Amino acid sequence: MKRAITALFVLFLIVCAGCGMGGVSVEHDEELQDRLRELSAAGASASLAELTEGGWDTVYVFSEGASAERIEREVGQAVLSSEYYYDAGNLLVFARDGEVVRAVTVLPDLLATGGQSRWSHDVRLEPQGKRTPAVLRLVEPAP
Repeated sequence: MKRAITALFVLFLIVCAGCGMGGVSVEHDEELQDRLRELSAAGASASLAELTEGGWDTVYVFSEGASAERIEREVGQAVLSSEYYYDAGNLLVFARDGEVVRAVTVLPDLLATGGQSRWSHDVRLEPQGKRTPAVLRLVEPAP
């Protein structure tokens, strides 16, 4: 019994290893996660700003396996307390005027970034292809 409890505790620590930040903690955002799943299931599109709390002008999107070094380089400050982002979903880091205001994780990995990590407040989520549930591609509106 003691081994089982110890094993569960170790598993919990491993799962949470990618969730700590320097000044802001990474939260699991179930409301945003549910909205993304609904969009995906419907093959619909929406503005990310419509789905999230305000107060941000830039969002950085990362997938499982992103290194803390890469995230820090792109965001401009330390975000993770571990070496890699381990959740099987997306990490969204919201910033305003270059300062992180919120970081959330959503499961599963539904967002396709095309290798880009930085997006403006105007970014839209568009279904990729005709299949549903759809992967949601992040798209900046045309100028």
